[in-house]
Amino acid sequence: MAEIAVGQIVKRKAVLVKPTDTIHKAARILARNKVGSAVVVDENEEVVGIITDRDILDKVVAKGKDPKKVLVKDVMTKNPVTIEDDYTIQDAIDKMMDKGIRRLLVTRVGKPIGFVTAADLLTALNSMNSEEEEEIGEETEVYGICEICGQYGPLYRVHIEGGEKWVCESCKDELNL
Repeated sequence: MAEIAVGQIVKRKAVLVKPTDTIHKAARILARNKVGSAVVVDENEEVVGIITDRDILDKVVAKGKDPKKVLVKDVMTKNPVTIEDDYTIQDAIDKMMDKGIRRLLVTRVGKPIGFVTAADLLTALNSMNSEEEEEIGEETEVYGICEICGQYGPLYRVHIEGGEKWVCESCKDELNL
């Protein structure tokens, strides 16, 4: 199972920002690229951190700080969890579960190439399971982290907000799906 390499399912290319950029500039870069996170790289293109839309919201906006004065290096998460692109989907899932995160920075020889999310991994696993089901003719349950409440357990693929999400039974019931 899960013998697909993580690099094969990277959908989100790495968007880069500098530690000395302002939060305002970083937020504009995130918005322009329609992504929720960016890799923070120093002048040598070495990964020094990651900044997410949630970091900006929780650490700057919610605290009433001026995004034009706060720097990325003051808000970013240092030493982000990464995985090399030749590791398997199962390795990525194990790492996410171990670290309690929903997004992994995928690297190739230490250089950022993109992100995979829990949803990306579940979609890849589900497509593998679908292929296996066709071969063996039985249904396989998908387990993982609910994209709405963050709880681990059996998941259901639902279509909401013009996209696909993996949700637990409770969230599925709350959404009346």
